Amino acid sequence: MRHPALLYFAFLMVISGCAGTNTTKQQPDYSARQLQNMGENYLSGADTANALQYLTRAEQKSPNDPVIQYDLGLAYDQRELPDKALSHFEKALKIKPDYPEALNAMGSIYAKRGQVELARQAFQKALDDPFYKTPDGAAYNIGRLYEKKDDLDRALTYYQQAVKFNPQYGLAWLRIGRIQEQLNRTDEARHAYGNAVKGAPDLAEAHLRYGIMCYQAGDMEAALSSLSRVGKLVPNTDMADEARRYLEKLNAANRTKIRSRGSSYTPHDEIEVISNGNIQRQQTNEALPSSYPPQLPPPLMQDGGSSQPAPVQQEIPKETQASPAKKAPVSAVGDAPAQGRIAEDSGTQAYKYIVQVGSFVDREKAEEIKKSLDGKGYNALVKPLKHKVLGKVFVIQLQPVASVAKATTLMTQLSNEVEGEPTIIRVPAQ
Repeated sequence: MRHPALLYFAFLMVISGCAGTNTTKQQPDYSARQLQNMGENYLSGADTANALQYLTRAEQKSPNDPVIQYDLGLAYDQRELPDKALSHFEKALKIKPDYPEALNAMGSIYAKRGQVELARQAFQKALDDPFYKTPDGAAYNIGRLYEKKDDLDRALTYYQQAVKFNPQYGLAWLRIGRIQEQLNRTDEARHAYGNAVKGAPDLAEAHLRYGIMCYQAGDMEAALSSLSRVGKLVPNTDMADEARRYLEKLNAANRTKIRSRGSSYTPHDEIEVISNGNIQRQQTNEALPSSYPPQLPPPLMQDGGSSQPAPVQQEIPKETQASPAKKAPVSAVGDAPAQGRIAEDSGTQAYKYIVQVGSFVDREKAEEIKKSLDGKGYNALVKPLKHKVLGKVFVIQLQPVASVAKATTLMTQLSNEVEGEPTIIRVPAQ
């Protein structure tokens, strides 16, 4: 016979279990906009599972919001579900026909599928929209389509259009350099690669091509800088191996020149470099409020055809906020310690400022560039200096000026006249 107390205990267990299920905490009732923002944040972090969860809930609350449909398309594309992605992009365009971001994203999916003409039409519609905030992306994407079809002239036209919209578009400059190199336009190619490394300092392929072409042109300082950076950006890759081979050639040539010339030349005086980045950051801090939010790049078809998530506001990184001046880095030429902070006045010491254009192992090449600058109204000098790796190099500098503001103006003007990136050095006034 069963014991009544045991049956009663079992009954209590079932009841308590049911009670526990009924007290499950409900999720907050977020608005469609709140759900969308949370979904976008997850999307920007490549967490597509959570992004889709919140964006789907946002769609349930606001099914006719084109931006939510666009975000869902990006999320499904990132999750590698292109059919679902296209469905949401089409919904977004049905709600808002003039939606260039959705057209550009659709074009990326068509391109990945090999539907080239559909992709071109979508990109062109986006590009033709006068209110599209990032037309450089659509122009770049059309250029990629034509380049893959070996129509280099048309591809070049669209890449050039992209950098006209956005002069800092490193990927577009890289493609321009690639095409110019194929067309044996070496000077134009090197110029494009130089702009690519300016616009995208972490683009390894741009550094490799720029370094090789600078090596071939005799600009060994620029070659050393870019080729050395490749191994740091993409170690243990074919690009790193190729960069290392050129660095070995560069060092071998340098050792030969040192043996043939001897080492009687004298080292340069101590100098301090004021980098362009520090100057630009200082100017940005003065011009922008501390709450200024940077934006993510537009959804573009890159080499792999992937698209980026929708722009979301982010907290500005600390390095771009106003902060006390930092010590400037040491110059590549001279190898002297930094002498102070970035400022025109440093205690009682007086300084002058020199814009340095570039350095070359070949003196004739340096003199040729000096002559070109003189013809454009600049007062340039060629100075022989000692570099710890390259040996004797010939540095092109402008005449010193009294203020960093004047030097910055000269540097900005020169950036459109020469390859690479001019720098400002500060030396004690004599």
